[in-house]
Amino acid sequence: MSEKEIDDLVTELQNNSVELYSFVAENASEDLSDDEMDALVSDLENDYLSLREFVIEAMED
Repeated sequence: MSEKEIDDLVTELQNNSVELYSFVAENASEDLSDDEMDALVSDLENDYLSLREFVIEAMED
């Protein structure tokens, strides 16, 4: 993925909480409880750089 494609995906995920939750659920590295998943999604939704890092790591797997 190019840098622009990553940035576009991150922006898209930040603007759509349903897609963000789905993406995180599919790519989380460990089994998270519902509360932990909600907290992670909330944190990523409000932190562009952390979400970008999460997306890059997910794409590497």
